Amino acid sequence: MFCTQCGNQVDLSSRFCPSCGAPVAASAPPPPPPGYQPIAPRLTRSRDNRMIAGVCAGFAQHYGWDLNLVRVITALVSFFSGGTGVLVYLIAWVIIPEAPYALPAKSTYSAS
Repeated sequence: MFCTQCGNQVDLSSRFCPSCGAPVAASAPPPPPPGYQPIAPRLTRSRDNRMIAGVCAGFAQHYGWDLNLVRVITALVSFFSGGTGVLVYLIAWVIIPEAPYALPAKSTYSAS
């Protein structure tokens, strides 16, 4: 958004222009088109923080948990459940899809 008085860029959450102090008219975002359904984030196996298959990292990222805590709890459950935890981990490895590859960031390098 730009200031109507001086033309400088203004943050959307600002009420006044930081350059000239003019009040900025709060404009509401446009309504979504009819039939719009927001995409809910899916549980995916991580590609970045994986140790074996990325299952623990996927759960930690999806729910906002601490990754080390998830790994410790998974190890304890696998050890004390008599192998059932390992079976559940293997099933999660097969069922949970892998996260898509991230696109590389645009470079501001210009050849001159």
